[in-house]
Amino acid sequence: MDWIEICIDTSNEALEAISHMLVEMGAGGVVIDDPFEIRKSIKDSGSSGYFDKDMLGLNTNNIKVKAYFHENPGKYELEKMLKPKLHNISKYMDIGSGHISFSIINEEDWANNWKKYYKPFEICENIIIKPTWEEYENTNKIVINIDPGMAFGTGTHETTRLCSQIISRNDIRGLKIADIGCGSGILSIIAARLGAREVDAVDIDKTAVCISKENCKINNADSIVNLYTGTINELPGDKYDIIVANIIADTIIDIGARISRLLCESGSFIASGIIRDRKYEVMKAYKSLGLVCREQLEKGEWVAVRFVWQDSL
Repeated sequence: MDWIEICIDTSNEALEAISHMLVEMGAGGVVIDDPFEIRKSIKDSGSSGYFDKDMLGLNTNNIKVKAYFHENPGKYELEKMLKPKLHNISKYMDIGSGHISFSIINEEDWANNWKKYYKPFEICENIIIKPTWEEYENTNKIVINIDPGMAFGTGTHETTRLCSQIISRNDIRGLKIADIGCGSGILSIIAARLGAREVDAVDIDKTAVCISKENCKINNADSIVNLYTGTINELPGDKYDIIVANIIADTIIDIGARISRLLCESGSFIASGIIRDRKYEVMKAYKSLGLVCREQLEKGEWVAVRFVWQDSL
């Protein structure tokens, strides 16, 4: 079976928003070619040993987001759907050139070619994300094995890193956690490995949920992480100690009322996927619900915020 590959040239700022848009359009998977992230990882680690040499020479200003669709709908129908959505994103952030190209990819290439871009890396202090087909030898760190498949979310982007850093800074042992927009399941598995009692994770992408289930099994976290397909409304829990949402600012604002009902009195809401220019808009929306910023981290153009109830300060 052949696939239509859509490739969009974009900026680091618009990376998350465009990826999310493509998943909502029904993409069978999203791959990000971001040499800038690879170079930053090399700089942070002080070693290029875990990275393919052909990645080091790529143009760091040319980030590509690739999405894969079945042959139906065809190229022209997809392009007709895509252009107005891309234009809408450009109203809020710099999308770079926004150049769109199409090609046909066979099943074997679709399933395997992207793997060469994914290598072990440190997502936060003492936690390594390692693809299942790679080797990593360091028993002093927590190693999480991930097979991201074609689902969005390999953990390399700033938003996932920021979420993981905030999670790891807080004592989550014995807590009940919700992960909204779980992607490949990285944050859910990190929470499980750090001692969470139970994690309810949800994603609108069926492919992501399937891959998350496999990743939880690989990391022996399937007895702790419960996975659901859909939106925040699919979460079964009445109250959570921590809710994590690594999505986009618009959705974070839209689900505010639901978050306020699900978060326990002493709980924290960790929100990421927020571009810096919209940080105060998100804070204002949650302040109106009685939640205030207790902690924030920034990396590049992205911000992650931990909200708590005003009365708990």
